[in-house]
Amino acid sequence: TSFTHLQRDTTTQTTMADNTNLTVKWAILGTGSIANDMVQIIKQLPQTEVLAVGSRSSEGAKRFGDKWGIPRQYGSYEEAASDKDVHVCYIATPSLRHPEDCLLAIQNGKAVLCEKSMSPNEIIAKQVLDAAKEANVLFVHGVWSRFFPAMQKVREIIDSGEIGTVRSARASFCQNDGAGSCSALLETGIYCAQFLQWALEDPKQQSDGADGPVVKGACKVIHESGNDEHVTAIIEFPGKKIGSFECSLAHCSSRSATIYGSGGVIDVPFPFWCPTQVKVTKMTGLGSQQWSEPETYEFDLPKDIVALSTENGEKETPGFNFVNSQGLAYEAAEVNRCFREGLIESPSFPSSQCIEIMRLITDIGKYESS
Repeated sequence: TSFTHLQRDTTTQTTMADNTNLTVKWAILGTGSIANDMVQIIKQLPQTEVLAVGSRSSEGAKRFGDKWGIPRQYGSYEEAASDKDVHVCYIATPSLRHPEDCLLAIQNGKAVLCEKSMSPNEIIAKQVLDAAKEANVLFVHGVWSRFFPAMQKVREIIDSGEIGTVRSARASFCQNDGAGSCSALLETGIYCAQFLQWALEDPKQQSDGADGPVVKGACKVIHESGNDEHVTAIIEFPGKKIGSFECSLAHCSSRSATIYGSGGVIDVPFPFWCPTQVKVTKMTGLGSQQWSEPETYEFDLPKDIVALSTENGEKETPGFNFVNSQGLAYEAAEVNRCFREGLIESPSFPSSQCIEIMRLITDIGKYESS
């Protein structure tokens, strides 16, 4: 099943499985904004070391490495991925390079955490996942939402029946930043799709193939660059459940998500893709007009994760570039756990769910309105 803990062949891995005391050594491939956030997170995890950084130039590697105190600085991604002492490669290169750089790390026997989106479509995503499976190495797609405690609470509320039978869900992730530079579907739509999957499918009984969710409609605005800049989509999930979402890089939205049941709703406010709050409102009576007092669940970000000072002599504290970046610790810690236990995928976001999301994104991208 999709939640099977797959075990690596201990003759091919770089460390012994089930070694809970192992210091996991990471290489950072890429030196952009998200890499600056993630390196601060990884350096604060227990029994974890950022050993290497790879960039497209020696100057870039030295600048980033000196800034964050990374001892091995490589002027190419190939050198970083082939460092024999590295266990995990974090792929934070430009998104169009992600498949190439994932395969580079996999071919060198490294575990991989790849920033979203791992590929431009389902076919290439499957090629990367198949390569990781064939090589018996851990691969995790960095859709970090899945690792937040608030997301686990959402699923717990759904499973408890607290809002009755769940019938639909919606998500909106629109920001006025980046239109034309990349695909809104791949940049923010992927977070919407994963939320709908989490809300409308039982992770323990996930459908696949012909029995999985189906794209029923989509509308797109295409930027002059050729990339989609604004997309809406409707997806039918098993059990006659309907999901809808809107994503954009050309305008703003509340960037929230809601799950609708026969007895109430679950609201996940901004930022729903890295949430710290979940609100439940029950609704009963004539016209469902009797609303209960909302029950709100709050989840603090990891208290022991802070913005670090640089180590290049300037001793600045630049902080984080993205909202709730401290929550990247949930994802990185899960990669460490899976690597130490010899797993080749995370049960919190297995390859079957990853491929399903990439299929939905691909199908939306191909959808033609009549």
